[in-house]
Amino acid sequence: MSDALSYRSVFISDLHLGSAACHTDRLRRFLEAVECENLYLVGDIIDIWVGTHSGKWTQAHTNILRTILSKAHAGATVWYCPGNHDALFRKLCGAELGQLFVDHQFVHTTADGRRLLVVHGDLYDRIVYTLKPLAWVGAWCYEALTIIGAWLSVLQTRRPQVRGNLADRAKRRVKNLVKYISNFEERITVDAFRLGYAGVVCGHIHGPALARHETGAVYANTGDWVSHCSAIVERWNGDLELVTWDELVDRCPRLGDSGESPLSSLDADSERLIRESIAHGIH
Repeated sequence: MSDALSYRSVFISDLHLGSAACHTDRLRRFLEAVECENLYLVGDIIDIWVGTHSGKWTQAHTNILRTILSKAHAGATVWYCPGNHDALFRKLCGAELGQLFVDHQFVHTTADGRRLLVVHGDLYDRIVYTLKPLAWVGAWCYEALTIIGAWLSVLQTRRPQVRGNLADRAKRRVKNLVKYISNFEERITVDAFRLGYAGVVCGHIHGPALARHETGAVYANTGDWVSHCSAIVERWNGDLELVTWDELVDRCPRLGDSGESPLSSLDADSERLIRESIAHGIH
């Protein structure tokens, strides 16, 4: 494994598995290529609002979960804090499932001794917190725009890989509005600072960022895997870095080579349990 893809910790969020927008192929290749001691799933991993409806969940989405479970089986510690789209799994908060831990938030200590609050961040979004039905409608609008955008891309350019541009533009405008109304970055960073943390790692607003607040606290947003295909990583010396799919492909060209997933070593029972959990999770 190249040192360029070996990290102490990897933070990802807003995968939205089960939605049409999730870049499952890129995500799978990223997870298979990266080595880490800690894998943080910072919310909205499964899009229960959309993905539990008939026909939405595919084998590609199952393979992502199997890849994550294989990381835990291989010795990585997986930390999962659910978000608003997978809030159902907050019922599991406090659970320890082997190398997989589930909770509302975590405290991560970097290699250089900084304590970071890790939390999805939806509770700092006034729109989601007070107007959940509006957020639900927005999720389905985004799903519809993603599908329409994919068809338009095929019809106009015959290049389906540019799917989602229409939805992405709409998503950016909505998320910028959320940032303006909620003052998201300011509120979550200052809150973490007042609680005694050196910074915060979050997701939710789909805006990848790594910045230092005027208080000195770090604001790290993992972005998403529906538009930006980004992650926050911690190097072995404790330094944080924001990485994107395109940057990683430039650094490690073999990532850009699509291939079959080497997940056949996981048994059929594991796959069946994953499918049943997703299918019946909302009951």
